[in-house]
Amino acid sequence: MATKNKVSLKLLIDKRSNRVLFAEAGKDFVDFLFTLLSLPVGTVIRLLKKPAMVGCIGNLYESLENLNEAYMQPNQSKDLLLKPTVPLTQLAHVPLLLPGTRPLKTEAGRKLYGCSYSGNHRCVTDQRGSPCSNCKNSMTYELPFIGTNTNNKSASNTATSNSEGGFVKGLVTYMVTDDLSVSPLSMISGVALLNKFSVKGFGALKEKMVEFGIDEPLIVFLWQGVELLKASLQSKTALTNISFTSRMATENKVSLKLLIDKKANKVLFAEAGKDFVDFLFTLLSLPVGTVIRLLKQPAMVGCIGNLYESLENLNEAYIQPNQSKDSLLKPTVPLTQLAHVPLLLPDTLPLKPEAGRKLYGCSKYSNHRCVTDQRGSPCSDCHYSMNYELTFIGTNTNNTSASNTATSSSEGGVVKGLVTYMVTDDLSVSPLSMISGVALLNKFSVMGFGALKEKMVEFGIDEGVELLKASLQSKTALTSVFLAKDEIKDAAAPN
Repeated sequence: MATKNKVSLKLLIDKRSNRVLFAEAGKDFVDFLFTLLSLPVGTVIRLLKKPAMVGCIGNLYESLENLNEAYMQPNQSKDLLLKPTVPLTQLAHVPLLLPGTRPLKTEAGRKLYGCSYSGNHRCVTDQRGSPCSNCKNSMTYELPFIGTNTNNKSASNTATSNSEGGFVKGLVTYMVTDDLSVSPLSMISGVALLNKFSVKGFGALKEKMVEFGIDEPLIVFLWQGVELLKASLQSKTALTNISFTSRMATENKVSLKLLIDKKANKVLFAEAGKDFVDFLFTLLSLPVGTVIRLLKQPAMVGCIGNLYESLENLNEAYIQPNQSKDSLLKPTVPLTQLAHVPLLLPDTLPLKPEAGRKLYGCSKYSNHRCVTDQRGSPCSDCHYSMNYELTFIGTNTNNTSASNTATSSSEGGVVKGLVTYMVTDDLSVSPLSMISGVALLNKFSVMGFGALKEKMVEFGIDEGVELLKASLQSKTALTSVFLAKDEIKDAAAPN
C-alpha cells in the first residue's frame, strides 16, 4: 500500500500505557528502514539539523561548512562530506521517505572518464585527467554511465529475476517492534511480545492504520521519515516517539597537543595538524552501518543498532536475489579522492573502495564507450550485453597532466597542510587563532596561565573508535578520550 513518497502500515497499541507494541509492515517500509544503515553521517546531520544530534559531531559538520575555501585542497569540494552521495544504485525502488536524498540512484549522475586518445584503451576513472594505463594520455573523455536494469533479460545471474527492486522480498508481512527490531511476522513472536509487556487481555489493545511519508506535520499521526531517523538515534521506543509526538603522523598514528584546564581537568582545545582534521571531517562520510559495526550495538544511543542486528539475523530467503546484506552491513566508504587520510578506524580498509569495484563495457564493440556496474546491462549503442570488465583507475594526485580539478600537490586529504588547526572539546574546528584561544579561555573562566598545562598525545586506531563514539554521545569528546576517567571524577568531586 505504498505511493512513491508514502507508505501505509498497521500499529498495535497498548491503550493502557499508550505505547506502540509493534507494527505490521510490508516490503516498502522495511526497505526504507534497512537503507538507513547506508546513510552517510553527514547526510544524517544535514537531515536532522545540528541541535537534534546527540553528542557533538554536529559541530564537525558546522565547522566544515564555515571553513574558508582557502584551507581546502584544490581537488576537493566540501559537498563531498557535507552532502555525500547515498550509494544505492541497486535500490532504486526504495520509497523516497527522506527529503534531499534524491536521486537514490546516485551513480547515474556520477561522471566517469575514459582515454581521450583511443576507445580501445578500456580503462575508466572518476578523476578527470588521470593517466590512461595503456598510453599514459589524460583520461578526459566523459563516458555515459548506465544504471542497473532490473528487467534486463540478458543480465547475468546477479541481476534480479523480477521487478520488485529494493532489498527484502515482497509478499511477506514483517513485524517491526517499537525499538526497530525487524523480523517476518509470527503469531508466536507476537504473543511472546504481549507477554513481555504484561498485556493482560486483548481489550487493552487497539489497531491503528497510519501513513508514513517524507514530512507532513499538519497531520497528527502521519509518520515522518526524518523523525523516525532521529528517534532511531536517540530513543529505545522509536515507533512510540513518532506516533505520540508531533604532519607528525605515522601510518596509523597522529600526534596532537592538548591544552588542559588542571582545575576542571578538562581539555579546552587541541592544536592539530592536517592529518587529525582530515580524519575528523571524513567521519561525516561514514555510512551509519559502518558506525554501528565499529562501535558495536550496545554502544549506540537509541535503537538503530537493532536494525543492524535484525538485518544480520534475517534469513537470506527474504533478501532480493540481486542484493547482499553486506551492502548495508558493511557499506563501502566513498572516499576515492581521500586516499591520504590516516587510517585511524579499524576494518575500513581500503578507503579507496572503488579499486575493488567492477565496471563493465560493451562486449561486442570496444568503441561503444558506455559503462555500467551491473554485468549484463544492455549497451546504449547496440543493446548488446555489457560483460567486458573494465579496468578502474583510482585518483592519481601526482598526475601533472591532470585538469584543474586535480590536486596540484601530493598532500591529498580534505584540508591544506602547513596550517595549525584548533579543535575544541566539542569538536568545533577552525584555523588556530590567538584571539580565538584567548576568547575560549575567558569563556571557561580560566584565571591564569598557571591553571593550564600542555599535554602531547598520540592518536591511533583505539582512540579513533573512542572519539567516534564520544562524538555521538558527549559534548566533551576530547576530554572523554584523552583524560582518564578517574581523573575526571576526582576533579569533579567537592573538596
